[in-house]
Amino acid sequence: MSGIFVFIVSVLTLCTIYGILSLILNLEAGWAGLWDLGTAGLLAAGAYTFVIFTIHVEQLDAGHELIFSPEFPMWAGVIAASLFTGLLAFLIGLPSLRLRDEYFLITTFAFSVVVLQLLQTESYMTAGAVGFHDISRPFDELVTTRTYNFVLFGISLVALAAVAFLLNRLSYSPFIRALRALRDNEVAAQSVGKHIMWPRLKAFVIAGMLIGAISPLYVWFVRMLSPHLFHVTLAFTVWTAMVIGGMGNRWGPLLGAFLLIGFTESLQFLQFSAEYAVITTAARPFFIGLGLILVMRFRPVGLMPEHNSFRGIRRQFLKKK
Repeated sequence: MSGIFVFIVSVLTLCTIYGILSLILNLEAGWAGLWDLGTAGLLAAGAYTFVIFTIHVEQLDAGHELIFSPEFPMWAGVIAASLFTGLLAFLIGLPSLRLRDEYFLITTFAFSVVVLQLLQTESYMTAGAVGFHDISRPFDELVTTRTYNFVLFGISLVALAAVAFLLNRLSYSPFIRALRALRDNEVAAQSVGKHIMWPRLKAFVIAGMLIGAISPLYVWFVRMLSPHLFHVTLAFTVWTAMVIGGMGNRWGPLLGAFLLIGFTESLQFLQFSAEYAVITTAARPFFIGLGLILVMRFRPVGLMPEHNSFRGIRRQFLKKK
């Protein structure tokens, strides 16, 4: 099996993971109008919860011991990660959702920074800056390391289909219509009896649970766990993918993720001399920022505008009337 084919499948897997995160962020930012920069923190919390609940003692590095390591099966770890991130989102959202726009963004950004600091300092629970290595993956013993890229790609597609189906079904619901009404005109929505706090909190918790549920995909992709994997640039990348694809559109964020990640990862094919290594390292964030600037300048609604996505739903609603 050629190395280029394996690399393409790996890139597609990463595109799929970022596509799922972009769709989840679209629920918060695109439909609920919540400027959330805590995606990396929630993803980190879910990933560490999954690993702590499922890792075996013999997999720990020498000299590292955890005060809590129940060695649960993987399916139980996924459930634990989803429930924990959902609870975390609830505890964060309860006080911070009273804030708006950039103030809420700063609060969620601060939460992400605090999570990363705790992961580094609380080594008795998280193994500190060293983290975890050689993490077990589902069906790992049935295939070779190179072939596993195809297995993980298949698992990622199943997760993408499940999340997309759930969010697509939600987009038809009165719940999402209420969120979009609150986003567009909070005073008007409140005047017809719409509650302000609880729909947003519900969206924030649902997004948190979904992020926790898919966090093992990211762990299985890198097959290690360390705080540096969840830098705030991860949240910026997800935001950029959503904006490029079209904030509020049901499928736009997915398209944005595949275009953005596919393009930036393909830069690895370019060959440069060692003296330009620093420049090539900075190429990925540079092109992410450049893509965001160009879209905001020439296509501020994104490649797939929101109104195109809900046109069919609007027709169905008018027919029922």
